[in-house]
Amino acid sequence: MTDLIQIGLGPWGTDWAAKIIPQLADARVTGWVDASPEARAAFAAATGADPDTMFATVREALEATGAVAAIAPVAIGAHAAVARQVLEAGAHLLLEKPFALDAATARELAGLAEERGLVFGIDQNYRIFPGAPVVRDLLERQAVGTVRRVSLEWHRDHRGVRDSNSLVELAIHHFDLMRYLFGREGAAITCVPVSPVRSAQDRTPGASLIVELDGGITVDYVLSSQGIDAQTPWPGVWRISGDEGLIRWGAAPDDHRAVSITDAAGNVSAVEVPELPLFERAGVLRAFIDAVEGSGAPTSPAADNAHSVAMLEAALTSARTGERTRVERW
Repeated sequence: MTDLIQIGLGPWGTDWAAKIIPQLADARVTGWVDASPEARAAFAAATGADPDTMFATVREALEATGAVAAIAPVAIGAHAAVARQVLEAGAHLLLEKPFALDAATARELAGLAEERGLVFGIDQNYRIFPGAPVVRDLLERQAVGTVRRVSLEWHRDHRGVRDSNSLVELAIHHFDLMRYLFGREGAAITCVPVSPVRSAQDRTPGASLIVELDGGITVDYVLSSQGIDAQTPWPGVWRISGDEGLIRWGAAPDDHRAVSITDAAGNVSAVEVPELPLFERAGVLRAFIDAVEGSGAPTSPAADNAHSVAMLEAALTSARTGERTRVERW
């Protein structure tokens, strides 16, 4: 049994507590943390949590409970500050994405965890959609030969994306998926946002991007939360064209399990997509707890995920300047 504290008791934190944590029998939350008394009260009313297990600060919670790890479904603006508090207190951490808005901060926080020997995972839960490892395996085996062209389309009429900076809220997932699927790092990004973006705080409901990966792979990526169209699955609809065939992953409306290969003669074959033991965020939490207990690693360790943050930073810079922007490398 792994004792955890949860930091962040707003709507997303309530969702984690009600839907995700109960799926793991060996995940026991012994403390709930939020600086807002109103948030703590609303959380207690929604979940039935004991008010005596609620705390205003991370340090209070860790000292009172003796927990060794924390999960932090907090607002994006609080990610870096919460990460420092938890890591400096000596606890392992599973943090929401994006865990920083620039590569320098991401590297600093990942380095802090490494110095202290702590597990630091990021909730890049799109890696835990059943189709993701299947497509990755097909690409590793060169099932369609050398990849020549890639397109990714995401469309959902989703208020949470539409009323935020969609690059920060959503595109970070897809940048991370690109790295995961192709095993390559971002090289450069050209981003045309739907509305002007001067900073990560500016709202934009979507964007059109050209994402260049190492080795000459280019992804034509369209992100949209406006207009009328069939709803794509959260990982999007992918078309990966190679010299010997075409991989399709995802289909509208909202089918994240659809994977197929079209050969050079136009024959289409469905690819089996096995069930995963735990889906999406629950799978991320499972891997994190296993890592804390000394078995395996997080699905997206912070030190690796910093490279996904670097892609986000490049996209934000390109959105602001209108220029092709190189992804920071180290």
